[in-house]
Amino acid sequence: MLMYHPAQDINHCVFRTLLLLEHTVHEYIDLDLYRLLDFYIVFPHMLKHISPLPTELRIYKRLLTKIPDPFESMRNTKRILYELESLQTVALHSLIAKQLIDIDSYKAKRVRRTSAPIPEELNAAIQSSEQAQNEWFRMVVNELPIINFGGKNGLKKRTGLMEFRYDMDTQ
Repeated sequence: MLMYHPAQDINHCVFRTLLLLEHTVHEYIDLDLYRLLDFYIVFPHMLKHISPLPTELRIYKRLLTKIPDPFESMRNTKRILYELESLQTVALHSLIAKQLIDIDSYKAKRVRRTSAPIPEELNAAIQSSEQAQNEWFRMVVNELPIINFGGKNGLKKRTGLMEFRYDMDTQ
């Protein structure tokens, strides 16, 4: 049986990337953080498993518990994040080729939108996306980038999705 999942669709990844960059208040997103944010955009129910939830995000705790669980089971989330990386890289390279993402920022391991216009039909889809209207989505694209990412108190450890032991603590 052939099954579709947006996590395996390069076009959906391109759309998610533009959706993230068009709706975030931040000028750029660090590349590793982008990978984590994209993971949570695909699997928002996993936001419930950030533990402990940073103090800055505790106001969203009730909201996060209301996100329904998907039908599919996710046994190895680290592996899923790892597998997403190649798709995300291709999506970013595609957007760089179309000059929608700044290549110099990408070389500095940051993802930043350029001022090049998005095709009209795609832009309309991004602006009217139901996903972007969700409060959890706004939390992911605007609040998670503020949280300390590395180190023993950072998002890497709290999510359990990325290696953090060799990070330099920035506190």
